[in-house]
Amino acid sequence: MTRASQVLVCSMLCLFSSGCLGPQRSNYSSTQTLDSSSFAYDEDNVLLAIQDTLRRCNYRLDRVDLREGLVTTLPESSKHFFEFWRHDVDTRHDFWEATFNPIRRWVEVRLSDDADTESQVLAVVVHKERLSAPDRQFNSTGAAYQFFGESLPSTTGLDRVTRADDRWLDVGRDPAMEDYLLRHILDRLALGEMRASRD
Repeated sequence: MTRASQVLVCSMLCLFSSGCLGPQRSNYSSTQTLDSSSFAYDEDNVLLAIQDTLRRCNYRLDRVDLREGLVTTLPESSKHFFEFWRHDVDTRHDFWEATFNPIRRWVEVRLSDDADTESQVLAVVVHKERLSAPDRQFNSTGAAYQFFGESLPSTTGLDRVTRADDRWLDVGRDPAMEDYLLRHILDRLALGEMRASRD
């Protein structure tokens, strides 16, 4: 390896590690009070903006309950480093975590009435889950080719490890992605308000 290549590799490692370990924002928001007198914040417009925003972020809708004001999505595997067209992680830490670990996210958005202010509250929750699977036992190079298959025994005594043994563990919420989705829903509503004012 030439000296220039070594410097380039060291520089990239420093850049990536500083991005992963650097300070993260803490002033994220996952709720917003909406002024119900505005045309843009009409319940139907808000629910349409929620669905459109989630679809644009490549989430598949699971439940759309207009009466309850609830929209949920199916779990989606989070993006890897080469999936530049996707946006379902919003920080460098989450980006690299999803690249090196099996992570998935699903979204729950709720529109509810606030009795105190007679307005509506829009709340976004992004659930994050990590895959946990028993370690597979292998002691030959041939077995390494079957490492992700279902024919190897586990290190804990199972005859073989299958997909049924995999578990998705809840690792909390993703406040950065909640903030991102909330901002984009509100931007879509503001765009609708501008179009309505022109008509």
